[in-house]
Amino acid sequence: MDLHELVVKLKELYNELGRTPTLKEFEKSGISKRQIHKHKYSTICNAAGIEVNRRPQDTETLEIIIRPPKILMFDIETSPILAKVWGLFDQNVSLSQIEQDWYVLSYAAKWYGNDEIHYMDQRHADPIENDFMLLEGIHHLISEADYICGHNAKRFDVKKLNARFIKHGLPPLKQVPVIDTLTIAKRVAAFTSNKLEYLAKFLGCSNEKMCERKFNGMTLWNETMKRNIEAFDEMELYNKMDVIVLEQVYEKLIPYDNSISFQAFHQKRVCTCGGIEFKKNGFRYTKQGCFRVYYCVKCSKTITAKENLIDKEVRKGLAK
Repeated sequence: MDLHELVVKLKELYNELGRTPTLKEFEKSGISKRQIHKHKYSTICNAAGIEVNRRPQDTETLEIIIRPPKILMFDIETSPILAKVWGLFDQNVSLSQIEQDWYVLSYAAKWYGNDEIHYMDQRHADPIENDFMLLEGIHHLISEADYICGHNAKRFDVKKLNARFIKHGLPPLKQVPVIDTLTIAKRVAAFTSNKLEYLAKFLGCSNEKMCERKFNGMTLWNETMKRNIEAFDEMELYNKMDVIVLEQVYEKLIPYDNSISFQAFHQKRVCTCGGIEFKKNGFRYTKQGCFRVYYCVKCSKTITAKENLIDKEVRKGLAK
């Protein structure tokens, strides 16, 4: 079967399906793999004036939706471990001394750019340490996210949640990239403190963390574990304020972080702030060559283009 016959056959199948056939669908129509590979599937599609599937070996047409990424800003509060000890300083607590292990007391979460805050706590749980329903809620939200963002999320929130997910037999989450504002703060700057409360105040965020409380320090956790509704109301405000502040600190820090890119979601050059207008800002020289540098007009973040400006033949003569 020559190329013309393959093109005619592909067009017939395209009209029948109303879309570009996958490679497997084309084979099932009576065309052998040898005949297709002789001319290449992409060549046949181009000759037929049909857009090629990005992954023609798939059983279904792959549709990539162009949209902004869904970033979940979140924070959890956990109960302390209750144990019997003989002193106040530098204690080694054995497993036999533990009277009650920790559990998740509450969580607050919001989608970046959205005002609605999702919140749940253990005030009505029976017993209070049974956090299964709460974990189902945060598990569902994370499952929908493209990124999750938290302060000290990599070392604390994510690992704590995974421990409880495993305990309750919840399915493993997909590998969602974690944006950790604590990690970014430590990597890009030398702040006096990297605590969220300090960063919010130092960076001039419009909403700082809640400082005035009725239940100070450990008292808040002690009272919530006793099902004190006033304490739970305060924890709700405290938890929700954390994610609001988290989002604002994220916006302050993200222009300085070059490890995150959302270009794949938009399939074009776009900044993490959402800006799409860039201006040239000189060049970047590396061992591999020379690359054009741009800056975002909206937030001034700099990005480096992938195109190597040094000619390929010239690069062959360079040493490693």
